[in-house]
Amino acid sequence: MRWWPCRPRSTPSPISQACLTKPRRQGPRKGSLGRKGGGNWGKSEHVRRAGDDSGPTITGTFNLSGAAVAGGVFGCDFQIEKTVLGFENDASWTNQHGKVQDLPPFNVGVTSGTREKWIDMFRGRVGYALDQFLIYGTAGIAFAGTEVTVSNQVVQVTSSQTRTGLAAGLGGEWAAYVDTWGAVTLKLEYVHVDFGSKRYVDPPISGAVTRDVRLTDDIVRAGVNVRFNWDKPVVTKY
Repeated sequence: MRWWPCRPRSTPSPISQACLTKPRRQGPRKGSLGRKGGGNWGKSEHVRRAGDDSGPTITGTFNLSGAAVAGGVFGCDFQIEKTVLGFENDASWTNQHGKVQDLPPFNVGVTSGTREKWIDMFRGRVGYALDQFLIYGTAGIAFAGTEVTVSNQVVQVTSSQTRTGLAAGLGGEWAAYVDTWGAVTLKLEYVHVDFGSKRYVDPPISGAVTRDVRLTDDIVRAGVNVRFNWDKPVVTKY
């Protein structure tokens, strides 16, 4: 049975008859467009960098919060028996941020912060279809637009970077409406992203020291997808 079975009619069509036949192998291709929204939270840390040497932590690890994510997604799936293979690319706006006072021996009158402005992920996924429900794991590469701020009562320094990291997660998708052309699906997923460490404020300016900034994300999103059948399934009878 395909992930979303054909909806039988009073007079079965060739397609609906094929859906009622026990398949040995089938490979429908499905393209999809959709929208996602949810929330994300994360962690960051600023560590002093002096040339090739990594110094003491400036901030310790602190939380990033107060963020929603919203954006769009497109992708493609290919199904063999109950195994679903596919990819998807999604881009989202976010406003995840956090800031803390610097720790001794640094100036405790200075505040350092990390902000994430957008995130874009390209991921593969592998799933198992249970009638009209799909359980899947996903992994791939992620990009994010970020900025670091270092400020006191007089001046603020801002340094921006585009980050690259690894993403992995899991989710479920349910075909809520089914027709011969495809389906409308509802989706819920969790993704963890590790952006590692990258250098900011290089060279140092206005008393702000050069630093390596670590960044991780945890994202929970719900979405609605419209999925289109690109071709008819190939069905072999026993």
